[in-house]
Amino acid sequence: MNELLELNRKFLIKSYLWISGILTIGFSIFLYFFHSEISANLIFIIYSLTLVVLPLIVIGTWTMDWFRKRKYKNRILTQKPYSELEKIGFNKKTIKPNHNSLVDYVAVGEINGCEMVFDIDINKSKIAEFQIYGFTNHLNSSEFSKKLAELKSHNIDFSYLGFTKKINTKKERLNTIQELEKILTEFTNIAKKIKYEPIPISEWKKI
Repeated sequence: MNELLELNRKFLIKSYLWISGILTIGFSIFLYFFHSEISANLIFIIYSLTLVVLPLIVIGTWTMDWFRKRKYKNRILTQKPYSELEKIGFNKKTIKPNHNSLVDYVAVGEINGCEMVFDIDINKSKIAEFQIYGFTNHLNSSEFSKKLAELKSHNIDFSYLGFTKKINTKKERLNTIQELEKILTEFTNIAKKIKYEPIPISEWKKI
């Protein structure tokens, strides 16, 4: 809980105020036109919902997702060879937004001259994701589509902002950290062939 608040306190407060404000203003506009048809007790209940209850439900859901994703990620990081990522250069960390814009720490490493981060998708908790960030907008639409299809066969997602190598930790059993390093080195070689423009992770407030 301490790290959640340390990293996201301002965002959570701001989000609470925005959600509460939008809901309350919306109901107030409705009330302006139909106040004669609504009892005072119901008005009190609805204002309680818009000011307190509904914003807290939304914030609570985001918070539960934050803890759930961290649990899934830590579960992978306790398994070999992912528990030995530091041996292949993942000895730094930075912060990265989750799907709900709350940020959390992610491990940062450098393989074959390419910076990458380790993360997971909360909806695919068994899949380890290694992400290289870089601009690939030098490709035209046909070149991009061709590369997208080509990289799919290597379990690599591709966008104009970089590459994501996916490893299914349940199906793809790796015995040693050297096997993982070999996979990630091959990943970097594939990415380098596209001649992307790296986005330095130092811009993410690396710590």
